[in-house]
Amino acid sequence: MMGMTPSEAIVAATGDGAEIAHFNTGLVASGRNADFIVLDANPLDGISNTRRIDKVFLPGEEVPRAEPAANWQAQFRQTALAR
Repeated sequence: MMGMTPSEAIVAATGDGAEIAHFNTGLVASGRNADFIVLDANPLDGISNTRRIDKVFLPGEEVPRAEPAANWQAQFRQTALAR
């Protein structure tokens, strides 16, 4: 990502991005919203590991992902068959 290390890219996309947009997220700290993801692989080993999302928490509550994913896949299949 533009010559950045994975660590620099993550900071730019989270803490710095949240600060610029005036969001109360992007950092793990007291008084901040607990919006975060849990990954299956270390993003510092390769920035593409940020795609290996295991869980999503918004604000501090786990977001169920299996049902929406199944609905999107079914909708995609229907759209593909209609073509």
